[in-house]
Amino acid sequence: METLQNLVRELVILIILAVFLELLLPHGDLRRYVRMVLGLLIIVAVLQAGVSFWNRDLAVDLSWVSLGPPDQAATAEIIREGERLWQMGQARAMNEYEEGLARQIKALAGLNPDLRVSEVRVRLEGGAEAGNLGRLEEVILVLDEDGAWGGEEVPVTGQPIAAPDPQAVDRLRGLVADFYGLSPEQVTIVGR
Repeated sequence: METLQNLVRELVILIILAVFLELLLPHGDLRRYVRMVLGLLIIVAVLQAGVSFWNRDLAVDLSWVSLGPPDQAATAEIIREGERLWQMGQARAMNEYEEGLARQIKALAGLNPDLRVSEVRVRLEGGAEAGNLGRLEEVILVLDEDGAWGGEEVPVTGQPIAAPDPQAVDRLRGLVADFYGLSPEQVTIVGR
C-alpha cells in the first residue's frame, strides 16, 4: 500500500512540474523536448514502483559478508591467483609485441627490392620472463631461399652468411638498424 501511495505522490509532483514548465516555456521545439523528458520521468517512476512492489517479498542473503578480520589463507590465495593472471597477461602482451614488431620489420624489409625476407625474428631485452616490454636487442632477418640465395638450401644458423650481393645485405641491415635505432651488429641476416 505504501508503494502505491509513493507512486501517486511522485506522479502528482511530476504532473504539476509538467504543467508549470509548459506555462513558462514558449511555443516551439523546446516544449516538445520537455514533454519527452517528463514522460520518461513518469515511466521511470512507474517502473521503480513496480520493481519495488515485485521485489518486496524477496529477501537478500548477505550471510557471506563477514565483518570480522580477513582470512589470511584466502587472501594469500587471491593474491597468488592475481599474480598468476598478471604474469599470463604480461607474457601474452610480450608475445603480441614481438609478433607486431616482426610484422612491422618484415614490411619495412619489403621496401628493399633486392632481397626477399621470408621470416623475421626479434629478441627483446629482458625477455617475456621479466614481465615488461623490453627494448629491441636483436633482429634476425631470414632471407627467402629461392630469392637472393639462388634456391640453394642453407640452414638457419643464426650466423651471418655471405649473400650474392653484399651491398644489398648492407643496405637492408642499415635500413632496419636506422629505423629502429639499432647498431648494424644487432641486425643479423641469414639464409634459409
